[in-house]
Amino acid sequence: MRVVCPAKPEWGLGQVLSDDGGAKVTVFFLAGGKRTLDTTIAELDLMTGKAASNPTLDVTARVNWRNAHHNLYVIELTPDVFALEAKFSEANPGYVPGARPCAYVGMTGLTPEERFQAHQRGNHSARFVKRYGLRLLPDLYKHLNPMPYALAAAMEIELATQLREQGYGVWQH
Repeated sequence: MRVVCPAKPEWGLGQVLSDDGGAKVTVFFLAGGKRTLDTTIAELDLMTGKAASNPTLDVTARVNWRNAHHNLYVIELTPDVFALEAKFSEANPGYVPGARPCAYVGMTGLTPEERFQAHQRGNHSARFVKRYGLRLLPDLYKHLNPMPYALAAAMEIELATQLREQGYGVWQH
């Protein structure tokens, strides 16, 4: 079942994960993460048809949440990445330099902090992060974590798309 929360439109579309038959419902929202809501307080609107269609939420409905130990992370990159790396600028044709930061979006079975340190040490590091990585941007991802592997893989792409739509220059594998 797909829903939106009118009081929190910034959370976007959500997939109901569980409903206790009473006042508690757990929903994974594309931009708001996993939330348990009291339906006597929080209103949810049912979405149907094209408005309810989303391949990432299709994954959300199938995964085993007991295996939720993967994390998304976002690393701010120096603005030089856009000016000096043709592949980065080609991947971000609508990016306006200086309007929003450049960023790298990834997923990991580690904590975001551990993964960022590994990038900096050169362990399975993305070239752009090793060369241009500044710091983690937890406000962009912490509300989504943790999640099962299959959902993290889908949400990595979803989050990169969301950030591009918000004006960030983004690199993601």
